[in-house]
Amino acid sequence: MNPNLSVSSAQVVVAGAGPTGLMLACELRLGGVNVVVVEQREAGTAGESRAPGINARSMEVFSQRGLADEFLRRGRTMPGVLFSGLPMAPHKFDPDWPSALILPQHQTERILAARAAELGVRFLWSTSVANLGQDDAGVEVLVEGPTESTRIRADYLVGCDGGHSVVRKLCQVPFPGDEPSSYWVVGDLRLDSPPDEDGVFGRNERVGTYQISRAEPGWFRLSLMRATPPSDRTAPVTLDELRETMLDGLGTDYGLREARWMSRFSDGFRHVADYRRGRVFLAGDAAHTHSPIGGQGLNLGIQDAVNLGWKLAAVLNGGAPDSLLDSYHQERHAIGATILQMAKAQTALIKPGRQNDALRAVTADLLTTREVCLRLSGILSGLDLRYPIGDAHPLLGRRMPNLKLDTRHGATEVFTLLRPAALGLTVTLGRWRAADRPPPQGNQPVIVFSAPK
Repeated sequence: MNPNLSVSSAQVVVAGAGPTGLMLACELRLGGVNVVVVEQREAGTAGESRAPGINARSMEVFSQRGLADEFLRRGRTMPGVLFSGLPMAPHKFDPDWPSALILPQHQTERILAARAAELGVRFLWSTSVANLGQDDAGVEVLVEGPTESTRIRADYLVGCDGGHSVVRKLCQVPFPGDEPSSYWVVGDLRLDSPPDEDGVFGRNERVGTYQISRAEPGWFRLSLMRATPPSDRTAPVTLDELRETMLDGLGTDYGLREARWMSRFSDGFRHVADYRRGRVFLAGDAAHTHSPIGGQGLNLGIQDAVNLGWKLAAVLNGGAPDSLLDSYHQERHAIGATILQMAKAQTALIKPGRQNDALRAVTADLLTTREVCLRLSGILSGLDLRYPIGDAHPLLGRRMPNLKLDTRHGATEVFTLLRPAALGLTVTLGRWRAADRPPPQGNQPVIVFSAPK
């Protein structure tokens, strides 16, 4: 790299200011890490619905950081869970099942960006990663801004820069997977003659399952399979392509007038073999891409960020060994593989054809049974999470629910104790002792919390 370039420094460079990168930056700052976020977009330009589904586990994570109320204020709760558009009702079998949320992605980014700024995260907007190099002591990242290029020396770099990740390509990390065979168009549209005030969710023999749903006042979210592949899948989607696809698949464009965001997705699926390459990590779509059917992409990225964030903070500022960072791949890769498998199944199920129609009918019936409903809802909601850290106890490696606690300082909840993201909150599983009160029913395990002082 050019030695005459201006030089900056940080403990961690995060490439990408989407939900994954923003969540990671917040987690790092809570751990006292000096972090800079590099984003090629201009500040404040987010304005698309993109990934609007926030699952129950991600809502738990936001609650643990004191953000859930703001998300709930802006979003719309969804008590059920969808499998390829087929409804499941886990609340029917478990009244305490937490709800998911529908919120346009630009709203999610605004909430997280505001929190990141509040925590002191540094941003380099309109700036992109151009090159990088690493050695045993750290990473050097060359970034190109609107007026100059800068070298940033850091301990670690995290690529949260999407499915076309520059960081992944610069590190020459293989991205194996399935080539796409089918394509969908998606966008936020203004319609002069919408099918219904709240949209329509339908199915026909030409394009399979399609959806036109209200995203925000005045805007409808379209997801529609193309009956024929695009002539150039790398070309940007145009309003003419949207109109042509709607007329071809639905017989009407519902008075399509304007689009603030247009995109195309496919049934291609890819997953890196390792989330770590030396001092460089990949998270979110940079590590795994799949069809958005089922709404898992944003949630996988948020949960990747939370898993990696505290570990980087522990290594940089808490005295933990660098080997702790290897557990990021060990814990998150298996989760990603499971979600990709589920996304493949859901994507196959929305395609047209009489055999798929029959399969959807059988699947819809199975989803009403307790075992199937809770099993699939658990996976898609992120609530059946279990990391491979041993079998000494059935709860080991599982998520901690938001238990209500009576403490010497008064009533509180587990998630309230987790808001500082401080290392040191421990949970001990034990048995009832005569000195404890009030006594639990029977000889049940007792959960003892020890918060950092």
